[in-house]
Amino acid sequence: MLVAAVDKIIASIALVDLPDTLPVFSAGTTAIFHCQCVEEECTVSQIFETTNHKGVVTKNASFAKVGMKVVVKLDIARSIPCDTFDNAPFLGRFTLRNEGKTIAIGKIIKLPPKKV
Repeated sequence: MLVAAVDKIIASIALVDLPDTLPVFSAGTTAIFHCQCVEEECTVSQIFETTNHKGVVTKNASFAKVGMKVVVKLDIARSIPCDTFDNAPFLGRFTLRNEGKTIAIGKIIKLPPKKV
């Protein structure tokens, strides 16, 4: 199985906690991306949709709070080896950490198209 090295991913995450200095999760939020043995800084570049605890979906939301499920685009500082959760579940799961706290758990749902 070949694995792509990517620096951007689209992921579905569940927000489990936020540090006191970060009241909401929004575009521009930085965190440490942990997938397998990889630790790399990442930035949320876009929020596509949020789903609250009642199941209400908001498209193109500007922020999210703890307890919401969020579909985001993450820009990773350096290329990392990973795959989608559907293709390889062990390479498609990750956590986001900030200030010593796990702020989100997620799965990769889409990778950028391959460059030829």
